[in-house]
Amino acid sequence: MAVLFRERCQFENSIYRYAPLLGELRGLKRAARRLPDRFTKRAGQGKPSRYAPGEWVRVKDADAVRATLDAHDTLRSLPFTGVQWAYCGRTFQVETVVRRMMNDSGRMRAVGRTVALAGVTCDGPRADAGCGRACPLLFRDEWLEPSSPELAEPERHERYARVKPLAAILATLDRDGRRDGVMFSAAMGRFSGARLPVHKRVDPVGARFWRRAGGEWFVLAGAHCLGEVLDGDAPCHRGCGLLWHADWLELDPD
Repeated sequence: MAVLFRERCQFENSIYRYAPLLGELRGLKRAARRLPDRFTKRAGQGKPSRYAPGEWVRVKDADAVRATLDAHDTLRSLPFTGVQWAYCGRTFQVETVVRRMMNDSGRMRAVGRTVALAGVTCDGPRADAGCGRACPLLFRDEWLEPSSPELAEPERHERYARVKPLAAILATLDRDGRRDGVMFSAAMGRFSGARLPVHKRVDPVGARFWRRAGGEWFVLAGAHCLGEVLDGDAPCHRGCGLLWHADWLELDPD
């Protein structure tokens, strides 16, 4: 049972915008659903996208996207979510080619001809939607077309933060590697010393104690998980947002 319920990423360690009881039930359901993976062949990777990281693309107009969707607003089982419509007609840079990811049930799945776009997250243009993790939205190749940086809207960030040295962060953790009930993920160490925009402030619930985490917590733009803690199950290209305690950051003045 210990292996079944072991935390594989910060996503499984914390719950966002949900009551603790609901979060606990979701965690148990994820563990049960991924049990078959222990007895089946490891999920491979899907077909690569026609677009590469760094290329500029335009999200097609709403009518063109809608023409590719089925009755459930999905294309090859991937939904075009409600918040994604706000990005139609706009130009962005490809950040990641997504070929394999862990879904919300904690199971690894192959994903083909799909990318994540820089700055396009599940909380939407005003950062007020989604569950709070600010994970990248996924776009099928069929929803995109080539574009150029001249057509992109300039990014605007109101606040930045510098990630403290790793030794200083480790000194704030308890013996289980947590701060106020939320783990410091192995995915976060590579950002030590980096200066990144603050995407938003969040209020997570620590999954271990099922209580509101103390202190201030932030999501930083451009700081995504690459599945470092998945060991043999990696890679995961989902790119979930990472939680940062204020004590792990040097926040620029407002």
